[in-house]
Amino acid sequence: MWRVTALLALAAVLAAAATGAGLSAPVAATPGQVVTRFKARTGTTLVVDRRSSYAGHYTALSVPQSISNIGRYGRFTIWVVTSGDEADITDLLSDPHTGQLGTPGAASIYWEHGSTIGGADYWLAKKRYGSGIVLWWYATSRKVDARFTRLHRALVALAAG
Repeated sequence: MWRVTALLALAAVLAAAATGAGLSAPVAATPGQVVTRFKARTGTTLVVDRRSSYAGHYTALSVPQSISNIGRYGRFTIWVVTSGDEADITDLLSDPHTGQLGTPGAASIYWEHGSTIGGADYWLAKKRYGSGIVLWWYATSRKVDARFTRLHRALVALAAG
């Protein structure tokens, strides 16, 4: 009898873990939902970057490059993974030179250092939100500022639904 009780208890624990009972599961969002929620949260309209998007895998979203948008947010891309494949998220967060997913720093940010064709250095902060949203935010140093914080707050709220 105790074996049956133990097996039932184990089955209940495994079922709860599999369904995420007691946990708030991240909300998957479509590119259209991200655009709508971002506008509602910030008043700014995201546009699809068709050249950077990869059909069936992810859609790239950004704001029109204007002085006011760059001043407010910096340069960034929001990637909405449409495939539901964890490998696509890993690819967006991985180092493109090694193909490896490094160790995130403070605030779960993956930092990548690079140089432009003109030789200027930049830093790229990569951060995941929810189950299918990845932010790429470009900076001149390896630290976040008010522009990143503004995007971060909007994306946290957006990913929560």
